[in-house]
Amino acid sequence: MIRTELEITPCEVDPLRSSVALPNQHVLFPYGLPLLIKSNHIVAIRVAESSWGSCRVRFQEKPIEIRILVTNVPPRRKPPQPIFRAQANLMTIVADAQNYACCDLTRGMGFAILSRAAIRDRDYLRYYFIEAMAYTLLDALHLVIFHAACVAFHSCGFILVGASGAGKSSLSYACAKRGWTYISDDATAVLRRRPNRVALGHPRTFRFRPAAAELFPEISGPIKLRNQKPTIEIPTESLSGIQTAESCNIHFILFLKRSTDPGCQAALMPISKESALRHLFYQILPDELGIAQDRFHAIESILNETRCYELIYRDLAATVDLLERLAAALP
Repeated sequence: MIRTELEITPCEVDPLRSSVALPNQHVLFPYGLPLLIKSNHIVAIRVAESSWGSCRVRFQEKPIEIRILVTNVPPRRKPPQPIFRAQANLMTIVADAQNYACCDLTRGMGFAILSRAAIRDRDYLRYYFIEAMAYTLLDALHLVIFHAACVAFHSCGFILVGASGAGKSSLSYACAKRGWTYISDDATAVLRRRPNRVALGHPRTFRFRPAAAELFPEISGPIKLRNQKPTIEIPTESLSGIQTAESCNIHFILFLKRSTDPGCQAALMPISKESALRHLFYQILPDELGIAQDRFHAIESILNETRCYELIYRDLAATVDLLERLAAALP
């Protein structure tokens, strides 16, 4: 039996869904680099705008591109936390059969297929798909992104390096409350292939562990899980008197070591460039991308222009005092 054209379903005409119209488009500038996002659902654009709508263009590069295709699968429960995997130039993000993504790390392009349940949870969409795809593509092509905070005192920039729980956000916020400029509390980037010591940040939000409310009573809000860790996320603009900037020159790199000793006095211990390089240089993305040398040289160039210390601390006010004295002593 021959079926008429009207009897052929859209999925039979386009079984790969590669021709789905994506009428909603916008260009945004995470870390000052262009990102073109396309979707058949306006919420994807709005979520991307909530992350980078205030970021201005800083660098003229070919835009990375993210496509978000939303299906008509009936919304049920929120999808699970996705799993990230990569081989050669491809990275996948897989939550379940209805929610997944693939990124080409050499071309700077990725797409996600998502259900209406995933779109309905804007935090889930933002953190696990839109931001994860964008930052990974930028890291593969243009940046070195550190798990580090960044603040500046009178144009003297400090990178605060530490594992989760080392106190990066709390120390950054303590500095900002004292009039410092806030650049980033969790992810700080430098541009590859351009010899400079400029740190790029994203000062739109602070992310705290719930325990931070014991130090700062004004810290409150819903507790969400990010990487299975409870987090309070607060827009910077809602915190009184915080000065922000999207970049600063790096003068010091501090490796945080928070003490549990009540009698601990804040102290700085110089560390060698070689030791700092071992801590900062790591390669998560596949070796086949051939970007390891670029990343290594970018970090090495910064270390040649900065001073590195291990910061042992407990009391935040005394620690900020110590860092201000360090900045004041800079020639």
